[in-house]
Amino acid sequence: MNIELQLRRVRFGHGLRWLPAGAEMLFRSPAPLAGVAALWLVVSLIAVVPVIGQGLLAVLTPLLTAGVLKAYADTAAGRRPSPTTLFSAWQDPQRRGALLLIGLWGICGSLIAVSILAVWLGAQLEPEQLEAAMASPEALAATLADSSIGGGLILAALAMAVVMSTMYFAIPLVMFARAPVFPSLLTSIRAIVTNITAFLGLGIAVVLFVLALGLVMMLVASVLSIALGGIGTMLTQVLFLLMTMLIQMVMAGTQYVAFRQIFELPGDRDEPGSDDEQLLA
Repeated sequence: MNIELQLRRVRFGHGLRWLPAGAEMLFRSPAPLAGVAALWLVVSLIAVVPVIGQGLLAVLTPLLTAGVLKAYADTAAGRRPSPTTLFSAWQDPQRRGALLLIGLWGICGSLIAVSILAVWLGAQLEPEQLEAAMASPEALAATLADSSIGGGLILAALAMAVVMSTMYFAIPLVMFARAPVFPSLLTSIRAIVTNITAFLGLGIAVVLFVLALGLVMMLVASVLSIALGGIGTMLTQVLFLLMTMLIQMVMAGTQYVAFRQIFELPGDRDEPGSDDEQLLA
């Protein structure tokens, strides 16, 4: 299926505002999106299933993310999403298959990144040293401290960044444009490279956001622990879980805002933009 897409080139300031815009969408319709978030959290508990849980969740994450993006699209259109909007992509066989393939690609990319680090480390250690390091976490930590793994970490991080870049817009492209998997992955990384300054702005906003939430969480945890002791510690764990879910929802809203600002899909009206927003065929 041929999909005609256009990419907008946006500036640093646009990326800096994506996260606040995503948060604003969340708090514009908190109750319906909280229902979606709660169901997302429940489904994520599949990760605790022994052996297969983590891998299964990784495969399903693009499909669940697509459902959350659909909930934000409904909110932007003035509709009230239901919790089951989370599974909206699952109900379409074409989208379901494509998003599951993206999930598998994410697992393969993670394995590639880990393999790069393993090869780098293996080149510096004898097989006997590596076997001894795997005997305990303490031995592994000591071995890593004595090894030069900086270059391997950088290469592994770059590989993982490329994988995540291919997936970032591929998920909404499949969800909203029914684009095929492979072109979506390539278009996603092209969009990020084209708008790298905007994503630099987004990165700064994310760092500030996480630092601010972390500081608030530390203060609240300290007060609860001092005031309530063991019960306070338990409440801190619950708050940490809720804060993690809040971050995930805000980041999903940010992803939707970035997608709608960078991509012009067939049928979209021309949206007002700055003079230097350039449409790339």
